[in-house]
Amino acid sequence: MKIALYNLTTTTKTGGVESFVWELARYLTRLYPDCQIDIIGGKSPPGFQIPEIGPQVRIITRPFVGREQFRRLPLLNRAYGLTKLLERLTFGVTSLRLLGRERYDIVHIQKPYDLPIAQLAQRRYGSQILFGCHGKDFFSGDRFFARNLAAVSCSHYNAATIEQHYGLHPVVVYNGIDIELFSPRPVRPELRARFARPDEFLVTLVGRHERWKGIQHLLYALAKLRRKNLPVKALLVGDGPYRAYLEQLAQKLDVGEAVCFLGNLPNRDLPDYYALSDIVIGTSFGNETFGIALCEAAACERPIIASDFGGFREVVQHGETGLRYPAQNSEALAEAIEELLDDPARRLAFGQAGRRFVAENFTWERVAARVYTEYRQILPD
Repeated sequence: MKIALYNLTTTTKTGGVESFVWELARYLTRLYPDCQIDIIGGKSPPGFQIPEIGPQVRIITRPFVGREQFRRLPLLNRAYGLTKLLERLTFGVTSLRLLGRERYDIVHIQKPYDLPIAQLAQRRYGSQILFGCHGKDFFSGDRFFARNLAAVSCSHYNAATIEQHYGLHPVVVYNGIDIELFSPRPVRPELRARFARPDEFLVTLVGRHERWKGIQHLLYALAKLRRKNLPVKALLVGDGPYRAYLEQLAQKLDVGEAVCFLGNLPNRDLPDYYALSDIVIGTSFGNETFGIALCEAAACERPIIASDFGGFREVVQHGETGLRYPAQNSEALAEAIEELLDDPARRLAFGQAGRRFVAENFTWERVAARVYTEYRQILPD
């Protein structure tokens, strides 16, 4: 079975979708010898580190015109969705000859922006298409290209969104977690001492710095807790266009010294930072279809507090593996943090239950098996 895992950003950025592609390739080739896999992505920027994936997976990159270049044009400087689509179409143009030459049995895409090139590959070259859905990213006319496609979604929340928009009926295939890497480990005292005194608490949030990620609400909650003399600090792992605003907001709220902006960290280092954390937080209020960072933290036996939104509802069991609070409500978030910090036994129980829940539902072996089943389903007899 010859498979193309086709996604521009797999070889240009780091993130949830990109990790999904890398790990899916790794586990499919490990578990199913009949899978011959090519990862097709955009030409990597200088310094981008291609993960070590093994000789069974071929990595092919193709040039494209980046969205930033389109946004330099006066009429496109705020056309965020359109410029993403144009970026993907230029990638499709440079990839089309490759798709024709290789004649893949299956082309597995991850974004609606790739629907036009996928349909073209199906009509011209007979490739079967699996439409992987991780978010919205809809565009005008996209329904035309999604007709009669098999689809998988990363959560029931996302599946309902896709069904409403396209009329498709996606199979739910959750994102996966490496529970060997993300596992309980002792706190490194010298690392914790960099961020907090022994009498201080640490809460951690891992995610891109985007407005809809809701990190600003954690800062407001932190300010409320500090005014009550609760010695709590926040570690923010990640980066993005909203970081400058968040740094300014932390200063404005007089919590600048209690917030550590750590930037992006390699996956291999994250378990050490989860181990430091008394609580791991998720604050999104838009576009959150799953919650990989929260699953990683739960696999490390950390208690979770997450907004009651989107895919978070499927990865955080309220009252069992953590707490959920109304999204964008910093007062409720502050109350939940204070409640858990005052109850170490409950934090321990949440962490242990979270590890069990992740191991039962979100391992890469399970993900690969579900995707492989879908591949077999859509191949012609």
